[in-house]
Amino acid sequence: MFLAYPGLVATLALTVLFTVLANERIQLPTASHVQALRSTEGMVSLASILFAIWAVALLPWPLHPAPLLPWVDHPIALWALIEASFLAPALLGVLTNSPFATRANLREVQMGVAGRCVVWIAIGSALWLPIDWSIASLPGRGLLWLAGLLALPAAIGYGPFGAERNLSPAGAEAGLDGPTSGLLQGARAVRGSALLLTLIVASLAWSPVPPWIVLMLTLAIFVVATLLIRQVSLVLPRLTLPGALHWCWWRAMPVALLGLILRVVI
Repeated sequence: MFLAYPGLVATLALTVLFTVLANERIQLPTASHVQALRSTEGMVSLASILFAIWAVALLPWPLHPAPLLPWVDHPIALWALIEASFLAPALLGVLTNSPFATRANLREVQMGVAGRCVVWIAIGSALWLPIDWSIASLPGRGLLWLAGLLALPAAIGYGPFGAERNLSPAGAEAGLDGPTSGLLQGARAVRGSALLLTLIVASLAWSPVPPWIVLMLTLAIFVVATLLIRQVSLVLPRLTLPGALHWCWWRAMPVALLGLILRVVI
């Protein structure tokens, strides 16, 4: 039951919202996409989507239908599922025969891992540290949220952290047919939305406000964060791999570590 709600419902609904607000292009499902699911790339895309849905179902949602089930709101379970969702498609890039796709995938993996290291500090601190919503905890929470938002475009491979298009317009999907490429792009949108949702829900977990307000805040923050990420993609140029790694390790990471120190000390 909890895989359908909040897992499937929240993931698919907010993925559609994310693609609309971020001006992303994904293909609507057709019969050719169903046939493409039989390919290796199609099965990996489906697995990536299912991992993301499972992770969203385990988030500490207000009014969760099964809050006492094992692994609900557990950081290790969330980390394993989200990382599986991101890294499973990366294996295709390593095994592909297209050098352009291999290069794009390796670039995406390196930036994604660097970005998600920062995001996981923000998520893990929200779920693992003692529950504290006092005024003194707000600076640390704010810095951790800011760090997660700074690193999120790199974590999901969006905007200036997206695939290089100068060598191949298809990027990581180089050499694939249209339906298969569409499945991989759809899976990318799903896991990106799931990671943003994980950051938001974890940051608001166990807040001392009514559950319905938390749900409204989750939706509002999701919309604002998506619009901010889109604005970043419009302002910043496409970053090189060293530039992207510098952004994650020397801009977002110090903010996350400072926020973590404040949360632990204060």
